[in-house]
Amino acid sequence: MIHTFTGPMHSGKSLELINIYKKIYRKNYVMAFKPRCDKRDLDEIKSHDTEFSIPAVYIDDLSEIKEHIKGKNIHTIFIDEANMMTGDVHELVDLSVIYDIDFYIAGLNLTGRQEPFGIMGDILSVSNSITIIPGFCDQCNKQAEYSYYIGTDSLDRIIPGDEMYRTLCTKCLREKLISGVKRRVLK
Repeated sequence: MIHTFTGPMHSGKSLELINIYKKIYRKNYVMAFKPRCDKRDLDEIKSHDTEFSIPAVYIDDLSEIKEHIKGKNIHTIFIDEANMMTGDVHELVDLSVIYDIDFYIAGLNLTGRQEPFGIMGDILSVSNSITIIPGFCDQCNKQAEYSYYIGTDSLDRIIPGDEMYRTLCTKCLREKLISGVKRRVLK
């Protein structure tokens, strides 16, 4: 089975992975992966909500998973920040269906421009279960669904842990977008 947790920044996606990992009795049947570009916390999956962490292996592409688990009796795989990875999601489907490996995957569903983020759309389409975890709006504390870039650079990708992003609800995002459009029109 492929279980995916998604939502905006600071919503607790990594914490969901950690909570599931903590419940697994036989950790020797588990492997975890994270993207090489995520240099926070070195080779661990961590959450700002707990000191507990999951040891993880750096990869860039989903195809690398097979090499790391070859010859090992792995039953469960955790992947954090999957939106920052590349690859064909059929790698996950094959490992899940043919090798009976359960996947627990976390990643942002949308970029700071509210566009599908990397391979997350493909991962969501092959997932057996999807949990969308809302955050809380940095402006009004309402339930939030969006990550919003507050910088001036034209960045297309969210950098894990980047403080140039805010979590916003629909109303506050709408206000930001409308004020941005008005500024561009008035120039």
